[in-house]
Amino acid sequence: MESVGKQISGIRNKRGYTQKELAELAGISVQFLSDIENDKKSMTIKTLKNLAYCLGVTTDYIIYGKSNSAAIQPTLDALSDKEKKQAEKLLSIFIEIIRDKHSK
Repeated sequence: MESVGKQISGIRNKRGYTQKELAELAGISVQFLSDIENDKKSMTIKTLKNLAYCLGVTTDYIIYGKSNSAAIQPTLDALSDKEKKQAEKLLSIFIEIIRDKHSK
């Protein structure tokens, strides 16, 4: 299992964020994010929750590599790889729309 820092880095890259972009979204410095991703520093629960929110995942996903959203898992498991990629793109767009509405 990957470290929390490596999980955050991997998810950030999957989402297409630079360290600067994610740090700005999360309200932390780029250096602090880099230190977290490289396992040089730990973070508070508040920062973990904030990073999870900004990345559109649960804290469980960051810590354990899986989500506690068991209700949707059978549906996701039934999708082909292509369908999973499409669903992830749609979910990312949906999350951005929700965040935009909440920030206004």
